[in-house]
Amino acid sequence: MALLISTNMYKAEEFKRILPYVEKWKGQVGVEVFPMFHQKVFASLLEESMDLLKHVPISFHGPYYKAEHSAPQGTPEYEYTMELVGQTLRYSERLNSRYMVFHHNNCAVRDKERMLRDSCANYRRVEELFRPLGIPVAVENAGVMDRNNMLLDESGFVSLCRAEGYPVLIDIGHAHANGWDLRSVMERLKGQILAYHLHNNDGVHDSHRRIGDGTLDFDSFMAWAGEYTPQADLVVEYGMETADDCRGIEADVERLLKI
Repeated sequence: MALLISTNMYKAEEFKRILPYVEKWKGQVGVEVFPMFHQKVFASLLEESMDLLKHVPISFHGPYYKAEHSAPQGTPEYEYTMELVGQTLRYSERLNSRYMVFHHNNCAVRDKERMLRDSCANYRRVEELFRPLGIPVAVENAGVMDRNNMLLDESGFVSLCRAEGYPVLIDIGHAHANGWDLRSVMERLKGQILAYHLHNNDGVHDSHRRIGDGTLDFDSFMAWAGEYTPQADLVVEYGMETADDCRGIEADVERLLKI
């Protein structure tokens, strides 16, 4: 198990704001890189940070901005998504990433059957790229009802992950916003869960607030995680509105380190 902080809360040009946290905890806390290769500045800032990042646990989120894994193969959207995946793969290899996170979709759901068919096929293509490097591709429960981009509901997500044998990342904030039975999902997928994204919200909106700032019972989640998946990574994944709350972020990390 490793504790990581996601760079999701930073703009591309702010990537290096994660480094003081890495330095503060001297290898106890790693980084989940939220790639923004669609902006040229990102690659150079990541490159400049490599020497420090090589000494801590690292994972990579899959491309999100400008990326869509439900796009049919051969379309411009698919080709650009795979170009971003390729850039992510190269840095994942260099930093010995623990896994890469995969969203079946990012866009609104309009043709569920077609989107799911294409995204499942695209998952296997991405998995084939990462498999020779020994890097699992972990499927996240992406999307929330409030944004009309939840492709898979609770039963559909669990059934698909079990049927396909996916490595899994559970985003507890997404599960809470969608009204899922989080404990049940954890229990049913416990043998496949590699990591969790940690954040809180009001039970409706995907606001990526601090772990204690919302209606999700975080202490209960931690008890379940210890019971079902003690080996799983914990990834603090806050939104950009939280980025300036450095003291709050540090307090949350200290809390998790004590646990």
